[in-house]
Amino acid sequence: MYQELASTAFLQVVYRPDSCLLIGRWLCSITEEQLHEGYETMRLAAREHKCRHWLMDARRRTDRRRNGPEWVVTRFLPQVQQEMGGKLYVAFLVLPNHLIEIEADPSVPEKPPGASAPFQYARFIDEGAANTWLEQKRRGKARE
Repeated sequence: MYQELASTAFLQVVYRPDSCLLIGRWLCSITEEQLHEGYETMRLAAREHKCRHWLMDARRRTDRRRNGPEWVVTRFLPQVQQEMGGKLYVAFLVLPNHLIEIEADPSVPEKPPGASAPFQYARFIDEGAANTWLEQKRRGKARE
């Protein structure tokens, strides 16, 4: 069961109360301003529902222009984690060619933080794998 929380021309945010999962689906390519606005929407929804497990679907963002990955993981996620307390887990769902670009981009942090970090994220090209990772984190069964 999904509850739609917010929707704009560029982002849909839904909540799954059965698994305390917040899902943000980018609906198109976005500007830097829209990126910040969208993540602020996610932050507010996460606070409202006390939800620390997110799926961010960026597969429809075909115009990459390099806006986002570094800011999200070096500034935004640490801020959200501090506000929420406890660990924050984010699965980024991307297109295969974008994953290759991200991994080759020197401005993007080389690898996600490990198990002892206050927030964790991983990138996926398969939604099932992303949901499995988030469910493992939710249940505390993931092995790093």
